[in-house]
Amino acid sequence: MTAEPRTSRAWLSSAPPAPAGPQKNQVRQQAGGLGERFLSAPAPARPFGAPPSSAYPEQRKGPVPRSLPPSAQRPPGIGTIIIVTLIFGLVGLIPTMVRARKAALLGASTTPYWMSFGCTMALGYALGLALALYSVMSLGLQVP
Repeated sequence: MTAEPRTSRAWLSSAPPAPAGPQKNQVRQQAGGLGERFLSAPAPARPFGAPPSSAYPEQRKGPVPRSLPPSAQRPPGIGTIIIVTLIFGLVGLIPTMVRARKAALLGASTTPYWMSFGCTMALGYALGLALALYSVMSLGLQVP
């Protein structure tokens, strides 16, 4: 297709376009027959599964990130459970249940999540009791 304006006769006529003759700068018409040799050369083989390389280095991208199978994923950590339980108390049940469910879906044990919740709750209650006793004793009141 040529770049002709839409107002030219070729655009305005309803007749089909005339067949094009041979073009001037084709590869086959080069001197010495080099074009024939390069047209008949087979394409270089690529290893199986390798994508074709880009002609522009800035457009090359790294490997495509793939999601790992569930057996290769790491189970969630317990840090959030400890922090939320220590600060908010029983609200720590929410991250505990969420992380224990994710671990169960991955096939990991849920015991560390519930142990961290229970130990943190016990530590929180022990610290609260110690603070209450210290405040009572600092005021000079007798504990019965």
